[in-house]
Amino acid sequence: MAKRIDVSTHRGDAGVALIHLRTNQMGFVWHDRAVDAGIDGTIEIRDPGTGAMSNRHLLVQSKASARPFAGENDRSFHYTCEQRDIDYWMQAEAPVLLICSHPESEQAWWMHVQAWFTDPVRRASGRIDFDKATQRFDATAAPRLLSLADPHAQARLVTAEQRPEVLLSNLLPVTMPPTIYSSPTAAASAGEVYQVMRAEPAAATRLDWTLHGGRLFTFADPTGTALSRAVTGAPETVGVGEWETDPVGERNLVRLLNRALIHDVAGDCTYHAGRDLIFFSATPDLTHRKIVGGTGQPRLVFHAKHNKRTGKISYYKHAALRWQFLHLDDAWLCALTPEAHYTRDGYRDSRFIADLLAGLKRLDRNPAVRGHVRMWATYLRGERPLLDQDATRLLDFGPPLTFTSQVGIDDADWLTDHRTTASPPTTAGIPGDAPATEDALSLFDEV
Repeated sequence: MAKRIDVSTHRGDAGVALIHLRTNQMGFVWHDRAVDAGIDGTIEIRDPGTGAMSNRHLLVQSKASARPFAGENDRSFHYTCEQRDIDYWMQAEAPVLLICSHPESEQAWWMHVQAWFTDPVRRASGRIDFDKATQRFDATAAPRLLSLADPHAQARLVTAEQRPEVLLSNLLPVTMPPTIYSSPTAAASAGEVYQVMRAEPAAATRLDWTLHGGRLFTFADPTGTALSRAVTGAPETVGVGEWETDPVGERNLVRLLNRALIHDVAGDCTYHAGRDLIFFSATPDLTHRKIVGGTGQPRLVFHAKHNKRTGKISYYKHAALRWQFLHLDDAWLCALTPEAHYTRDGYRDSRFIADLLAGLKRLDRNPAVRGHVRMWATYLRGERPLLDQDATRLLDFGPPLTFTSQVGIDDADWLTDHRTTASPPTTAGIPGDAPATEDALSLFDEV
């Protein structure tokens, strides 16, 4: 009598074969188990780009059927597991997948059984509910299986290679005047100082000063300026070096540096006290404004954004900057953090500023931030036409510091999703306003 393989066994093999096929399409590796005691095989995570194996596994139990599963319709079905199988699966250290399939139509769906049966009620019933739309076992499931097999991304850590790489920082060296003018004052608050200066219409209001302990400090001699009415005696001079060695003096020096920067850019930029940043002011006629960026190309720093449906102006966008002065290794540096500011009419804050900022943070990636840093560095260094071209600046900035690393990462490789043949997405649009390339992680990011 000829040997036979019954229909049930044949269909079971077809179900495993379908899982094998789908696993290969994901770029992973299927391992059959010679002896089946509730687990038909394992899926091992593999990097399709390099072929590197991760030693991260998913255990798989296959259930194949030619007939509809219980309660099956176009949207869902359920499967009832035996308690001894559930007990066996729940003891596994690796994630266990139950994959139900119709091999004849090449359809399959999966469930992570440990997560499902964590609920005692579900475990007691043994029933698993499948959603056909969200639990298809095909190439679209690869990211979820990857996260399930490697939740801490240990297999996806970027590996650096031995090659020199120059890193551009957001730190600018700062040169300041060597002398600080310390003058006695009767003013007890900043408001009183501004009130006194406004009473001197012939002299321009100055922003480059700070108060502490009944004295007014500035890098410029207040004599002959609007600040002369705010002081009550002749100024004394203090060397910057004397303040650098004293904690209180250093804090006052940082405050003075902050005010000096705001004063230097006042012809172009507005200081926003609430957000503690500067932003490029609106043009008189609210037309867009461009300045030369770090690459020599023009970048928009102020422009209107229109509603696509109505064509009306929704808000105005301003390039903005937060900064921080740091005293490190006997040198003063300014750390730049590019930002954006939004107004309804070029002056008053937009009512939707929080939502607009949140949307910008989701879009801006490293290339965009790098471009903004270089633009602000170019601007602060004076490599641009100031509105007040003849004004004397108090602070001078050097080029952004660079650092050389002996190891580096191939950006083109780690931005590529090796599960697909598509190139990383690119964007085009208004300079300074378009989102940059998506920094999408590949499976392993190994170079």
